[in-house]
Amino acid sequence: MSDNETTKKLWGEKPDVIRKFIELRPNHEKLCEEVAYIIKKLLQTNGLDYSAVTWRAKKLDNFCDKLGRKNYKDPFKDLTDLAGVRIVYLYGSDKDAIKTLIEREFKIIEKVDKVEDVNPEQFGYGALHYLVHLGKKASGARYDDLKDLVCEIQVRTILQDAWAIVAHHLSYKQESDVPIELRRKLNALSGLFETADDQFIQLREERVKYSEKVKINISKNKVSSLKKKVNLDNLSGYLQWRFPDTEINSEGLPALISDIQSCGYKTLSDLNHMVDITKNATIAYESAYPPRGAQGGVFSPLGIVRIGMEFENLAFRKSNNSITSLSNLEEFLHLVKPSSSVKKKSKMTTKKK
Repeated sequence: MSDNETTKKLWGEKPDVIRKFIELRPNHEKLCEEVAYIIKKLLQTNGLDYSAVTWRAKKLDNFCDKLGRKNYKDPFKDLTDLAGVRIVYLYGSDKDAIKTLIEREFKIIEKVDKVEDVNPEQFGYGALHYLVHLGKKASGARYDDLKDLVCEIQVRTILQDAWAIVAHHLSYKQESDVPIELRRKLNALSGLFETADDQFIQLREERVKYSEKVKINISKNKVSSLKKKVNLDNLSGYLQWRFPDTEINSEGLPALISDIQSCGYKTLSDLNHMVDITKNATIAYESAYPPRGAQGGVFSPLGIVRIGMEFENLAFRKSNNSITSLSNLEEFLHLVKPSSSVKKKSKMTTKKK
């Protein structure tokens, strides 16, 4: 029987249930939207990388399909997925931090960890599921119709999400559904997904160590270390070395390195030389025109580098990527040091050592 046929049948058999679902659905939509908003803010505030936070309220045809297949005494209590939010995050090592945020923010009704709490031999590659009410912070008239409703929260890595999508497409709900001829291959594939999740964690850790190593190497041997061709990760290490007391916003690095390459800076040494010769001009510009909304009224390391490139590179100064007022910037062009004088000073310092 199709979804439409099931819905028509239930309209005749249980019209009061259908009407109640239609009446409640707008509240379930509001609940989903509110929970998703809270989760996004929590993840962003705590610097946790995620791919997506999505939400959905169950549609009428899906609701009727479940009612047609199962005998619920009270579908509005027994069905716990009328409102649902899904978190798809990047690294499995962030799982505990995400759990802490959810459990601190919401009133937990039920928690099921389909990875840690299952038998190692069990079929599939699960995720973390919660049933929650809005927490104590959700008070006032805006939440009166929402506070007693249940929202399901699914927490998955990208690969757990991919596995769930494929498994859903194959329609395998349990191991007994899988033909014996395919079972071994499917279970091996599940293991590969789990291994890949572990490898992503390791790759992130190695990337952090690499950036830290770049910073240390520059401190120990500045000349040879700065000869390296600029890439995303050694740029992060360089900025940590050059601006040791300031946090680096890694999200802005891809755009910055694109600008660096477009300006023709090939090595970290080229970049460092540019920062040296434009330092006085950048400080003067920052003092006269402090960035709006920036912490302490100062430019971030990424902003300093970008302004320095505008001072030194005419084409970049006039490009669409410019973050300054051209007329304001030109007030301080006379403070940019001649390129040759900085190079000469650098050579003299190296000889003394």
